[in-house]
Order: sequence, then structure tokens, then C-alpha cells
Amino acid sequence: LLLLVIKHCPLDSCLPAPEPRTQPSNMSNTAADSFRQNLATDEETGVTTDAFLENGNQSKSPPSSNPPQTKSRVGWIISGVLLLLCIIGLAFSMSNRNNESNEVRAVGTSAPRGPTTALDEAKETDRFTSNATASSDNGAKDSTNTLTAFTPQESVGDVALLTLPEIQTTSSPTRSPTPVPSSSPTIPPTDIPSIVPTNVPSTSSGPTGGPSADPSLHPTSWPSALPSTQPTLAPSESPTDEPTKSPTDLPTASPSTNPTKSPFNFSSWTYSAFGLEPSATPSKKPTSEPSTSPSQNPTLEPSKQPTRKPTRRPTRKPTRKPTRQPTKQPTPSPSLSPTNRPTSEPTPYEPFFFGDEFDKYEDLGINVSRGLSVRVIAETGKPVQFANGGKSKLDAHTWPDGAGVIPMNPNNPLEDGYVYVSNSEENDGEAGVYGIYFDKDGNIVDYQALQTGTTWNCGGGLTPWNTWVTCEEHEDGQCWQIDPVNRRVEKTVLGGDGGEFESVAVDNSDVDRPVFFTTEDDEMGAMRRFVASGSGWDALHSKGDHSFLRILDGETYEWTTDEDAARESAKKFYPNSEGISFHEGKIFFMSKEKKMMFVLDLENMTYETEKTGKKFYGEGSFGDEPDQNMFGPTRKYMYFTEDGGRSPGVYARFGNDGTYFTLFQAIEGGIYGNDEDETTGIALSPDGKRFYAGIQTGIIFEFTRDDGQPFE
Repeated sequence: LLLLVIKHCPLDSCLPAPEPRTQPSNMSNTAADSFRQNLATDEETGVTTDAFLENGNQSKSPPSSNPPQTKSRVGWIISGVLLLLCIIGLAFSMSNRNNESNEVRAVGTSAPRGPTTALDEAKETDRFTSNATASSDNGAKDSTNTLTAFTPQESVGDVALLTLPEIQTTSSPTRSPTPVPSSSPTIPPTDIPSIVPTNVPSTSSGPTGGPSADPSLHPTSWPSALPSTQPTLAPSESPTDEPTKSPTDLPTASPSTNPTKSPFNFSSWTYSAFGLEPSATPSKKPTSEPSTSPSQNPTLEPSKQPTRKPTRRPTRKPTRKPTRQPTKQPTPSPSLSPTNRPTSEPTPYEPFFFGDEFDKYEDLGINVSRGLSVRVIAETGKPVQFANGGKSKLDAHTWPDGAGVIPMNPNNPLEDGYVYVSNSEENDGEAGVYGIYFDKDGNIVDYQALQTGTTWNCGGGLTPWNTWVTCEEHEDGQCWQIDPVNRRVEKTVLGGDGGEFESVAVDNSDVDRPVFFTTEDDEMGAMRRFVASGSGWDALHSKGDHSFLRILDGETYEWTTDEDAARESAKKFYPNSEGISFHEGKIFFMSKEKKMMFVLDLENMTYETEKTGKKFYGEGSFGDEPDQNMFGPTRKYMYFTEDGGRSPGVYARFGNDGTYFTLFQAIEGGIYGNDEDETTGIALSPDGKRFYAGIQTGIIFEFTRDDGQPFE
């Protein structure tokens, strides 16, 4: 093409006259100047371009007599070749620039290119500022050309927890490859910030570092010359500080659904600030062993596979969602396989109330609340029957009265059995204390006399260190401490000079100075308070402070050392005091003659009274004298015995409501239905599932709930 142009175009018309230049601007100008110099040489020889070409056609080489023509021809060829190369280079360069511009625009949505020099950073910042300004001035323009600052969808919390380490950037590319590009262009951005970081510069004080969309597992030590064509198999634990310099050939089809791993190190974060403590990696299978303690927050859904072993004990708290229908019988142990999904409907609440209806046991002489079962464990004048078929050498004691249950091993009360300690209110030195021994399943294994030679052992009370205090009810009566496990007996300091003592309660809030309260079944029997100077067994045999209860008016009371004034107060307000219990800073005791329960607030020094049996539910009635009292393990009920009447019974008082219910009652006119009887000996097994009580003329019962649940 160049030779045809030279041949058919005059030189003066084809090439303009050169303008003076101080410095050539490019390769094409240098070639043109060389071309003009060679042309001038031809003009000096007088040989025209047409003549030169004609001579060239006639001969393979110019005449030897005209060497300037040969020089001119070589110059033309060189100039033409150089000009052609410049044109080809210019076209290739322009094509590259166009491709590069298109790729940068596409890659901006998936793999941003961060500036690598200070000059590039300045240019990028200026471009971002100008784009942002243009966006604010032209808000109605296409959203695909608008850059917005990223805002997190969820605030993490305290700014102090977001202090992150600075990242050192490097100028050399890393070997971490970019992911395989897709062939389709990116979709327009949504109003919500994309998960993948955009090419907008970070507003934080430190460099952004520009991580790749999917960083490699381990950063390489030396950068590669060219990016790899395939991404690595897994993301890196620590992403690179700077993206690769060479963009991918084509943009990704759409932003990734999962964000890239953060380039920051979160190992120093404290997740307890959010109430969470995540594990390093989630487990795919349930653990083989149950945890030793319940979780702070229950799981919303059951695991897909059951644990291998059930938990040893059920949780104290109910499940978040109850079962649809109540079961008639409780399960003996936790199920091995959980349900596929939690139940959605609540269980209808059907509370158990004593005394809805009676079941009559003619042979035992009692009416029993429906829902309870009963068996006889001892009868006066008969040996006690053991579970192994044997029987006791001693006959069961006469006139059973106050009682309590003591575990054989206080450190493991549910595994090593227990003993039911029972007073005998016999007279003239024939009374004492006896023990019926049970294994952990409630089977009788032994019967022993623990104390003999006393008189009218009436009531008593349990101590926090698992001993029994038995009280003699006669003019010179005393109080004795008994250890049924180690078979020890010792007189206490509670009795002083003697009295008709009934029952004992202990406030052990200060273990080094426990406080004992003792009632006296006499018209002028003043309640006694003893503040011990020791603890444990020795507390009842140590020195301490003695005082008496004196009611001042209808609301307050005091502890006084004036015994006479206290006895006058007892005669007026609380004659013949009987059973007594301590619970949550208050003393609950009975005035048998007044048929009244007194409640002393030990902190405020005030008191309240309640007529026993006034509010009643269901079968039976509680119209005679209240005697012993005892709280159930959940403190939902307080249980009472009854002294006198033709049908004495055992009753339960419901919480603060003051409603009374009947557990059982003697059949009026039956075996025990006469004016001389009273119910006695209420106590509960360590697991709360066996309730013991008796009728004083000679029988002791064991009651259990038919639904298998413990007494409350």
C-alpha cells in the first residue's frame, strides 16, 4: 500500500511540509523526517520517483553509475517499514486500552483493584469524590452509576470491641489467585449494600487492603508473574492484604451470596459481651455423652439424632413447650429417642388436690383421699415385718407420736436408705424413741430401740445436722438429742429445770450461732428461745442465751428474760402450744386450745394469726385441735395432725391461700373413731414420695401418690 501511494501521489501533495519541532513526539515523526531526508537526496540527483520505479522494473538493481538512487530506495523502504510498524503498534495499544477499560468496569463489582502507589491512591480518591458529588447532584440518574457508602445490616455493639489491628500493605502482587470469572456481566446493584465489597475506598483510617472475593487457604510466599486460571479449593485463614494487579478477563455473573472472610483478626474479641460463646466449628453429630449441667438457654428444636445415654436426672425446670396431652402415668426414666419436633399445644393443667373424694378402708379404719395408696408399716404389739420376709425381735412401740426421717448418709440421701424415728408417749419410764430402717427403695430392713426409760415422749424436731430432738411432756420433762445412725443419745440444755415440752424448730441461718425454739404444752407454757454458742451436735450442749416469747399487743412481740411475764402472755394469747416449724425467717406454731396458728416474723418482730381449718376444700373437716405441723419439700403445702374428735385426720394447708385439704381421716365410729385418738408422726422420705403418719392408739401408715409424683 505504501509503494502504491508513493507511486501515484506526488510527494508534495502526499506529505505536508514539516513543522519545526524542538523534540520528536513519537516514532512516526522520526520516520517521516528520515523519509523527507531521503527524498531530498533523490531530488539532488535529479531522479524522480517514477523514473526510479521504472528503472527498478527494467533492472534488478539500479545502475552502478548512480549510487545515490540506491541509497534513496533503501531509505524509502526502511521508512515505510517503520511507519507500518508504528501504525500496527498504535492499533494494538488502542485495542488493549479499550479491553482494559471494559474489564475494569466489570470487575469493579466482584474483585476491586486497589491502588498500588501513592499517585494511584490519590487518583482513586479524586475519582470517588467526583463520582459521589455527581451522584448527590443527579439523584434521579441510573442507580448503576451511583456509589454509596457501605452500612452494616446489624450493629455488633460497643465500639471498643470493633478496634481492629492495622494492616500493612505491600506493593507486590500476591500469588493468591482470583476466582474463575463468569461469562455474564454483573447485575445492577440493589439498594441494600452488597455482601461483596465494592471498589469504593474504605472510610476507615487504615488501608482497606482490598481482599479478593474468595481468598486462598494459605498465602503464598512469592507472587506469581501471572494470575492463575483456577481458584484454590478453600478460602485462606488470613486473606491477602492487596488484590492481584491483573483483573480477570470477564466480570462475574452476580455478587456472591456469602461474604468473603474478613481480613481482620477477631481472635481477641470477647463474645461474652454479646451473651454468646461460639464453638470453633459446629459439630455434625450430637455428642455421645450428655452435659453435666443444663444450658443457660434451651434449644428451640430437638437434635436430629438422640443421645446415646439418657440424662441421670430430669431437669428441675419444665420444658419450654409442654406435650399435647397429659400422660396417665409418669415415665420411669427419660426416653432414649427425642421427638422429631417440639409439640405445639400446651398440656392441660390438671392439679392434684387432696380430698376430692374418699376411698374407704374398713379394715384400717380410715378414709383416704382418692389418688393415694396406703400400707401399714407397724402396729402396736406386733413385730415389724421386713422386706426380706423376716421380722423384728421387738414388737412395735406403743402410743406412737412425734416423728421425723433422717437419711443414713446425709451426703447421699437418696442412695443409702433412711430411718423413720418415732416417739413413744408411754408413761412412768416406759416411753422412748424407736427407729424403723428403710433401704433407698422404701423397703423395711430393720427396727431398733434408740432410747428407753423416759416418760411421755411427745413431739420433737429435726436438726440441720441430721439428728432428732425428742421432748418429754411432763412437769420435769427434758429434751434429748438422738443420732439414729451412730446410736448416740444426750440430754440438751433446752429443757433447763424441766417442763411439759412439746416440739422444737431450728433457725440455722447463722451456722455458728443456731437458734432453737421450743414449745410447751401447758396453759402457761411460754415458748423458749435458745441462741447457741456452738454448732452441730455441740450446739445443743453449749452455753448460750435463753429468753421467752411475750406477746405485747395485737401486732408485736418481744423476747424477754422475764419468765413470769412470758407465762402470763402465753396464758392470754397462746396457751398449750404444740407443733412448730421454721421457714424463710418466720416461725409457725400452734395453740391447741385456741385452735390457732401463730406466724412470727423474726426480723420485723411482728406476728399474725390464723384460725385452722376455717377455709376447707373437699371431703373431711379440720374442726378440732391442731397439733404437729410440717412443711412439704416444695413448701407448697404445710401438713397438720389433729388432736381429739371422733374422726381425727391429717390435713394439708395450701400456700398462702389458707385452704385446707384432707389426706386421710379416721372413720367415725370405726376402729379409731373415738374421742381419745389423735393423728401423729407426719414425716416424708428423702425423695418426698412416701408420706408417713399414724394414729396414736397403735398404727403407722405409709402413703404414696398413685401418679408416682412426690408430695409437695
